[in-house]
Order: sequence, then structure tokens, then C-alpha cells
Amino acid sequence: MSPSSVLLAVADHFTETDPTDVLEQHSLLVCVGAEVYRLTERRSTGEAQALSKATLAVMPEVPEGITRGEFALHLRRAASAHEWTDDDNEKVIPGIPRPRTEPTPRTSKAVD
Repeated sequence: MSPSSVLLAVADHFTETDPTDVLEQHSLLVCVGAEVYRLTERRSTGEAQALSKATLAVMPEVPEGITRGEFALHLRRAASAHEWTDDDNEKVIPGIPRPRTEPTPRTSKAVD
């Protein structure tokens, strides 16, 4: 998941649900949290918290009196401006291999 996925999900929600209502700041925060929770398969983990913070860091400023539908356009522009992909979220350091569970047999032969 990337912040752009969250921005687009919030934009979809604002477009579909009461798009002519004025956007309130607390509604935006609740919606970001709900979409992150949904997009991370309903887990409350460090990953979800980091995704919420990253999304809020790139969130456009909310103009006074803007409607939910109008703000959805701002969110879509912000998401496309960053153009994140899932590859951008790949870990830089690969995982450490797990320990062996069985000993490796020796293949060297003794010399007479």
C-alpha cells in the first residue's frame, strides 16, 4: 500500500458519500484512518500507522468551505503528482534467511 492508494480511496469515498456537503477536518482524519484500516486488511499494525502518517504528510491543505466532492479532486491530483507504486514500498535490505532445520550432510571423501 502507498499513500496514493489511501488518497484515491478517500477521494472515492468523498465522491460517493455526500459530495455536496462542506468538508470538515475531523471527517477527513476519520476517513483516512478508516481507509488505511480497510486497505491494510483491517489490521492495526505499525505498517498501518506509518501509512496513515505518510498519507497525512502529503495531504493537500483543506480550503475553507470546500465541499467533499471538490476536495476529492485535490486528492486525486495529489495522488497522481506523487505517482507511488508498490515497488516504492519494497524493503531496501532483503530479509535474513531462516536457520537450517536439518544438518547439511558432508560430501567430502576421506583420502587413504
